[in-house]
Amino acid sequence: MLPPYLRYLCLVLLLIAAMVLPAAGANIAAGSITVRSVPGGATATLDGVYQGLTPLGNDALVIENIDPGPHQLVLSKSGYLDDQHPFWIGSGQRSDIRITLSTTTSQSGSVSIVSSPAGADLLLDGGYRGRTPIAISGLSTGRHTVVLELPGYVRYEDTVDVQNGVMTYLDPVLTATAAVGFISVVSSPSGAFVYVDGAYRGITPLTVAATTGSRRIELDHPGYADWSSTAQVTSGATVQVNAYLQLLPASSNGGIAVSSDPAGAGVYLDDQYRGVTTDYGDLELTGVAVGSHTLSLRLDGYDEYRLTVQVTPDATVKVRPRLTTAGNPSVTATPTVLADRGSIQANSTPSGARVAIDGSYKGTTPFSISDVPAGPHTVRFSLDGYVEREQPVDVRAGQTATLSANLTPVTPTRSGVPVFAVLAALGAVAVVAVRRSGGRRR
Repeated sequence: MLPPYLRYLCLVLLLIAAMVLPAAGANIAAGSITVRSVPGGATATLDGVYQGLTPLGNDALVIENIDPGPHQLVLSKSGYLDDQHPFWIGSGQRSDIRITLSTTTSQSGSVSIVSSPAGADLLLDGGYRGRTPIAISGLSTGRHTVVLELPGYVRYEDTVDVQNGVMTYLDPVLTATAAVGFISVVSSPSGAFVYVDGAYRGITPLTVAATTGSRRIELDHPGYADWSSTAQVTSGATVQVNAYLQLLPASSNGGIAVSSDPAGAGVYLDDQYRGVTTDYGDLELTGVAVGSHTLSLRLDGYDEYRLTVQVTPDATVKVRPRLTTAGNPSVTATPTVLADRGSIQANSTPSGARVAIDGSYKGTTPFSISDVPAGPHTVRFSLDGYVEREQPVDVRAGQTATLSANLTPVTPTRSGVPVFAVLAALGAVAVVAVRRSGGRRR
């Protein structure tokens, strides 16, 4: 006969096991969703896999056996904008989803890409868009280039023909490579853009996976000469690549960008004709020697505009005068010098992500910032409930670099103490209690 305190402890263990173990088993139950759309007849894709059409009227499309966690539902219908609906489903949960589609007059379509295996990086028309499985909407009609990259697999490349209001499906099976090794690239100075066999891989210092064999390594760093070499990659090993970049000599030329109000003025540099201003952009005068120059604009019915321009190395002087009718004093415009500055346009799906450039918060997507120093930068996108993403960008003087981040929902981890840890701890208490009981009987 057990002592009273041991009988009580056993009863507590049984009660805890009865409450905890059924709950643990319920955590693996699949869920389901019902989908309705206005209008009906929309194509439904779940995590890149076709599920069927939403019915007309009040009926719903039922999708079952959905694993607990984050998912993305995409509805598409000709003449309507694609609707991307991320959602989370719990264990055994059944959710009702109702979506009203918006009409569109633009010529755009969508593409759904599901690779086997999943997790491949997608480059669409040369721009990084995320990892498979993935669905991308709002694409212009016509042919687009798709590239999938996954370490240990052969680079996949294909084209898709996007049609207006239609979801195009692509489900390639990637081919495993014979063997994979690694390349560790270090440059002096650091911060160089790394290309392996022509594909961008990151910024130095960097270690990347690569298929075995001879791989071509190229480095690009603003202000330094391009660097290239080859590396022999062997299975399971890491080959070290050290690059010492050569500083380029200072340029002896600059440039002048000219526009006018009104447009159509003849442009003369040092009394040499160089072209006509337009109403859709600047007239670019490149390769202008460093130093002082005389710039003049001539248009019938307007006074001649003359200005002395000081050109500096690797800088563009912007001149935008407002011409005055003949007989009135000319308005003097102050040239704007854009020396080693550019812009960044940052977008994300979904929008509203916080943007930090080189660790400094700048705003939320869609976001645009000018006066960014030319050269390599790191842009970080962060949004509650989504995986934080960092992307490198090379800003060119006088140009705008555009980034698009396709954010992935975070997969939450279960909170609380694991079931078996609780039972183990209680079991340990029971053992101690038994030993104490045995000691009392001696």
